[in-house]
Amino acid sequence: MGIDRARFRIPLGRWDASDPDPGGLLLSPVVVLPGAGPIELVTASAARSGNATVRVVSPEGAALLATASRADVLIVADGNGRTMNVIRALGGRPLPALPSPDPDAIRAFLDGCHVDLDVALPRTDGEDRDRLRATLAPLGLEEVHHLVEVDPRPGLEAAGIAASNASPTELWAAAAGVLAGRLAAGRRRWLADRS
Repeated sequence: MGIDRARFRIPLGRWDASDPDPGGLLLSPVVVLPGAGPIELVTASAARSGNATVRVVSPEGAALLATASRADVLIVADGNGRTMNVIRALGGRPLPALPSPDPDAIRAFLDGCHVDLDVALPRTDGEDRDRLRATLAPLGLEEVHHLVEVDPRPGLEAAGIAASNASPTELWAAAAGVLAGRLAAGRRRWLADRS
């Protein structure tokens, strides 16, 4: 166990709005999608699991800070590993919605990420779970990140998708959205206790 310090420079540009919260994103969950992705599915999943308000935001630091006070969960489309660095540096919780169980696609998506992440793995049973774990094993994700098994069914149901018909991308996105909703609900309780 050890600590690595990483420095990040985040240009915010001109700040025309009122000053952002000095706490930055204050542990707001931010789901990062590798492409345009299933934004509606992530939104439905977070709303169902945590009664969360959700906003889609660009990955720039100023946009993240300006939007954070208006939503429980943020979604960044077309993100990557460097996007997750920005979110963490601003005090948020980056939650990657992995693109698929393909190790090369995951490696490309997380390229440039220098922070630990909470990675939502869709919970499956029996052989499917073993197969998923075996596919991810060469990446060694658990050595750097926190792997969290999440049941994606509440999110899939909220979006009107049958779990048996869901694609791998939909399973990953629903799992990330469900985790984001649960983290947002816990964050609301934490903020209420602080005041």
